[in-house]
Amino acid sequence: MTQASITDSQSTASSASVVALAGHVDHGKTALVYAMTSIMTARRHEQACGMTQNLGFAHFQSDQGKRIGVIDVPGHERYIRNMVAGLWSIDLVLLVVAANEGWMPMTQAHLEVAEAMSQARVLVCITKADLVDEQRLAELEDECLQRVLDTCEQIPEVICVSAHTGQNIDSLKRLITDQLALDCGQEVCEHEEQSTTAADRNCHLYVDRSFSVTGVGTVVTGTLVGGELAVGDRMTLQPSKQQVKVRNLQSYNRPVDRVSGSCRVAVGVKGVNYRSIGRGDCLTTCAEWQRPARELVVRLNRSNTRLKSAQVEVAIGSWNGLAQMIPISDTQLVRLQLQQDVSGYFGQPLAIIQQGGSKLIAGGRIVWLEATQRWQRRSLYRLLNQLTRDFDAPDYYRLQLELHGLIDKQSYDPTQASELAKALPLIETASHYLLQSTVEQAQSQIATLLAQPAAAISTVEFCSRLRLDKVIVEQALQQLKQDGEIHLSYQTWVAGQGQSEDDLCPSSQALLTKVRQAERTGVVADKELIGLDKKLIKNLARLKYVTLLDDSIYYDSQLYDQLVQDVLADCRVNQRLSMAHIKDRSQLSRKYSIPLANRMERDGWVRRVENDRVVLKCL
Repeated sequence: MTQASITDSQSTASSASVVALAGHVDHGKTALVYAMTSIMTARRHEQACGMTQNLGFAHFQSDQGKRIGVIDVPGHERYIRNMVAGLWSIDLVLLVVAANEGWMPMTQAHLEVAEAMSQARVLVCITKADLVDEQRLAELEDECLQRVLDTCEQIPEVICVSAHTGQNIDSLKRLITDQLALDCGQEVCEHEEQSTTAADRNCHLYVDRSFSVTGVGTVVTGTLVGGELAVGDRMTLQPSKQQVKVRNLQSYNRPVDRVSGSCRVAVGVKGVNYRSIGRGDCLTTCAEWQRPARELVVRLNRSNTRLKSAQVEVAIGSWNGLAQMIPISDTQLVRLQLQQDVSGYFGQPLAIIQQGGSKLIAGGRIVWLEATQRWQRRSLYRLLNQLTRDFDAPDYYRLQLELHGLIDKQSYDPTQASELAKALPLIETASHYLLQSTVEQAQSQIATLLAQPAAAISTVEFCSRLRLDKVIVEQALQQLKQDGEIHLSYQTWVAGQGQSEDDLCPSSQALLTKVRQAERTGVVADKELIGLDKKLIKNLARLKYVTLLDDSIYYDSQLYDQLVQDVLADCRVNQRLSMAHIKDRSQLSRKYSIPLANRMERDGWVRRVENDRVVLKCL
């Protein structure tokens, strides 16, 4: 990659496809790639030892002008991790079986890993057909059909070729093109029937390599999947969450302005040093969907009751690393506790490999990446285990709703709301969709709690007791208030009808809070309030939230009631109270005790006689 090839971008690359060759070592994969593409994927040292050790990349153009990427993966078991890195993003698996050796253990291992990592269509290519007779080819073809069917539940196309003589190489290329066209046709049909989801928009690339080009800067290579990417787009590097900008694009050795997945690309990025990017890091344009996690819940492709807790290796995209695998009893789920953050998304395939070996333990798909409270786990595992085998992005939103009772509109595709609402009735707010059954259950629980004697509970306390999001609790409270069952008083909810403080405007609520915080010093309107606040405090007094004592001193009404009780406690009708008595009982200075006595007189509690007060009625 040169500076000129990257910077002189003028064209737009149409959508392409990627094929990966898998199979046993020395079954002719690299020779087959060369025969199809005229590109030698083996490096010099690999040619010298006669063994592919790392991923190799090539491409060819179909008769229809479509560019098809080819990934040559290592066949030897010691390079299984490099092989896995090449299978995550493919559209078609070309399973290579040498006619003279037949189906080998690593052929089966590669097929199992390919099925776990990509779930792509399989095409069987029997190579070295010139070395055996027709009967042997027919027998091997039957064996390959049966083994693929048993492993992947697919009936693959099978073709016999010879890279040495060129036999059927052109037919193989046409067959690859036809197989890819079948998948593309299916995708178009699905696109017409369904709206674009967050998963569809998840344009992402797991990094194979990162390096620096003079005059260009940081460049990463990998296979782009999902959506489109253009020069100038902003992306997030996961799991570090660094923001980068696409400076240049190159696809199959051609500089381009825009590219669609799936295809091999080199991306020049601005905003990050190449040394801080490692193999397995992920560039994405949809950071809310493709995000970092250190603990995953995975739904296995097949049930396996023999699994035990163990240290394993996990392959996700082009990343692989160690994890603790914990099977979840009576489910098809395992929990993976990784040793570092890795980027993933809901529904992403992964492979679980024996630590230090080449055996595939299990394949599965990520069904949960988020932190979960311990008390939620039983419900979560039940919901995850009920997922159908072909679960998709909409199931993620349903899981969120059934577990948490709500989803944020910003993370949800609104075009799917009506479809989901048919199965799960929703309540729409300005910012969320709420599960109606969760709100109704919350209403019932709130009513039960407030039915207790002298119950007065704040919104925050309800959230804690019910273990529900504040948005759900507030929706339930407002519905109960509208029905006249509860009201807000002194920032706590109480049963019964009454004036509700949350109906006050924000300025009035702030002023009321100020009066309450002043406590026994009160708020002197003439000195402390100006403008609109003077009118607002009079309105609060009219609504009986505050009480005007005298001389423009306002007290919280509940505090005033409490002071009246303190003053009149144990008093009899016609009992005479001195101001010293009132001052002592109310624990107020003379500045406030006289206004208090005057207010009590206006309210009919006492009558003034000279400097004393005579009690007119008892508590």
